[in-house]
Amino acid sequence: MAVLVAMPAAAQDIRGDWHGALEVEDDAPLRLALHIASGNSAKFKATLVSIDEDGTPLAVDSVYANGSIIRFEMKDVGGTYEGRITGGSIAGSWRQNGGTWPLTWERGGDPADIVEPCDGEKAVQEGRLYTKCFYDGKFSDLWAKLSPVMQQALVRADKLRDLRVQVEHQFGSETNIIEETVKPDGALQVYHRLAKFDVFPGQVELQIAFNPRGMVSRFAIRPID
Repeated sequence: MAVLVAMPAAAQDIRGDWHGALEVEDDAPLRLALHIASGNSAKFKATLVSIDEDGTPLAVDSVYANGSIIRFEMKDVGGTYEGRITGGSIAGSWRQNGGTWPLTWERGGDPADIVEPCDGEKAVQEGRLYTKCFYDGKFSDLWAKLSPVMQQALVRADKLRDLRVQVEHQFGSETNIIEETVKPDGALQVYHRLAKFDVFPGQVELQIAFNPRGMVSRFAIRPID
């Protein structure tokens, strides 16, 4: 649940839908949607959606508005935003993990939103390709296809190498594929691969989720049995 903060009487009305994008170096902008609503006693509550990730609404912990200044904080991702409202836009900066990025919100929904999952057949082909990159140690190729949020979470491509070593130690090498499926999950298209390995006695599932832009926004391997 979002922490609700009272809106001072002099504050501008910021309720409604807003859209913006973070400019990511050497990558496409990361599109965001912000919904601000009133709670009980004219208090704010808000959610933020990373459109190019899994599209799941994330709670904003606190919202503060004073005159033309708005601030909000998201503790789970370690992010804060501060901006100034001018007409139908909010110009400011997003701070997270020691970095600062300019971020301007425009009132209303983004007319360029892509919310439909990517093509399922392409997800199978790409899933096979990036699984092979992972097994073959081509981590830079896989890293280039990770979404900006995944790259930020992993910090560097070496984390993929660490995961590969962990998988090899725990499961061994993949010996045969039992099943491959692709299922939509909200705005994501998720490639599921069920396989047998030569060390682990049970089955192992690999998941690669592709966002609407075809970038990898989830990469996971886990034992089934």
